[in-house]
Amino acid sequence: MMEYANAVYARAMELTILIQRAESDGAILKNSKYYRLRTGELRSFTELAAKCIELGSRRVTWAQLDYSMTHG
Repeated sequence: MMEYANAVYARAMELTILIQRAESDGAILKNSKYYRLRTGELRSFTELAAKCIELGSRRVTWAQLDYSMTHG
């Protein structure tokens, strides 16, 4: 789960960067469809993916701790 979440998070951030670059170049205006995508659904998606990465990290840490406790 953590690896997949990391991959989709990275891609979502790439899309965010591309949209922001187009905004700074003047190709995308405020309140346009892409601007609203970046500030709405895409931002929510990146936050969700980041939380999944954190959860996956905690699961890996727990599994390592569990293994070290049971196998010395």
